[in-house]
Amino acid sequence: MLVNITTERNAIDHYLQNHNVDDFVYDGLVGFVAFDLFLTDNESVMLEFVCAYLDQINGIDTQYPKLPQIV
Repeated sequence: MLVNITTERNAIDHYLQNHNVDDFVYDGLVGFVAFDLFLTDNESVMLEFVCAYLDQINGIDTQYPKLPQIV
């Protein structure tokens, strides 16, 4: 599966419509910057994220993966 940056950004924007990442912690950072860096650094999580996004926009009831860095 080839995923481009536009699809990744759309998945993140879609996630942020219903999820708060203000308390997300990663690599000494907090909030959206930490969330974005976490997804960038963890390709397998980003892939799960994009797949969940694509499922959801195509009418398939799929949850986003759980994120371990929410405090």
